[in-house]
Amino acid sequence: MVFGVISEFNPFHNGHRWLLEQLSCGEQDYIVCFMSGSFVQRGEPAAYDKWSRAAAGVLNGADVVFELPVPFALADGDRFAAKGIELAAALGQPVTMAFGTESDSTTGLARLAALGEEELAPLLRAGLERGLSYGAARQAAMEKLLPEEGALLRTPNNLLACGYIRACMAHGIPYRGIRRRVPHDGAPRGDIASASYIRAHRESFGRYCPCPQEPALNGAAAERGMMTLLKMKTAAQLRGYANISEGLENRILAALAEAEDLQGLYDRIKTRRYSHAKLRRAIASAALEIPAGLPEQAAPYLRVLAFGARGRELLRSLRKTARLPLCQTGRECEQASPDFFAVERRAGDLWNCWSARPAPSGEDYRRGAVFVGAPESPRAGEERGF
Repeated sequence: MVFGVISEFNPFHNGHRWLLEQLSCGEQDYIVCFMSGSFVQRGEPAAYDKWSRAAAGVLNGADVVFELPVPFALADGDRFAAKGIELAAALGQPVTMAFGTESDSTTGLARLAALGEEELAPLLRAGLERGLSYGAARQAAMEKLLPEEGALLRTPNNLLACGYIRACMAHGIPYRGIRRRVPHDGAPRGDIASASYIRAHRESFGRYCPCPQEPALNGAAAERGMMTLLKMKTAAQLRGYANISEGLENRILAALAEAEDLQGLYDRIKTRRYSHAKLRRAIASAALEIPAGLPEQAAPYLRVLAFGARGRELLRSLRKTARLPLCQTGRECEQASPDFFAVERRAGDLWNCWSARPAPSGEDYRRGAVFVGAPESPRAGEERGF
């Protein structure tokens, strides 16, 4: 049995460790994570290096950490969830998905997830006509059809959990919801704080995170870099990128003429139809030049970022069962899908350029999967084959 967890580990903190601890595994059970890499679903560069975040996951309970390709990581919540589940199904082994919720039970979320498109379509269309974003219109439609259960969707973790459940139903994969110990953006409790709290209070990293995850992002450098990349784009170029449609390219260019920073840019573009989260994902997609159709394509490969001793056993088994190419190097990813890897490499190069410790280009191409031994082991962090 494999327990699958779709994650961002931005950064990996004690709450993540606690969730993995709830997945008590027998000798033949494994924990596999599918983690966003250099950019995350908030539409921003990750706050910490992806290799160290993946290694932290392995040091604290995961057996293998795969990378969620950046076109999927920067998609809306439903596609983010669906593509993570698609990768889990591609393992070709019995999988149970696990995820955090802000409810004691997943029963209500499952009722919401089971709503058919035919039931939702008229209400969804009405919401779009009122100027709501697709996500907001869909959420409003669900609340209209199931008012009691619909209230569950007012927290982001439950909204994402509903997407996980819907995707699990589509693939016939069992799932398990685990109630979070700290609400999204809530105040810390004991030694557990949300990732957003930790990012905003980096001085408290050591209290809430079980191990270092360096280097960190230089936020000021990333913001200047994103603004610079955007100002080099034309309307025609912007129209060709993922998450940009319906004239959004014109709003972006008009706002760029006045905005001094990214927050000012988002504020000038935002409408009821375009939430800040949607705009961040659109801007990040433009900076990375993600082609418009790429996020809708099938998952291209299973790329291993980090694994432990038990993970090596699983990976050997996956060589026989996986339904997608199992890759441990950038070269293998490029051979499996040049289009996806070109975006991944660009994301890694930009992140390294904006790092607190800038690194040369091409790391994603050169660097292989990282073997993570015990914390005291001299092999911890060593790159080794499986």
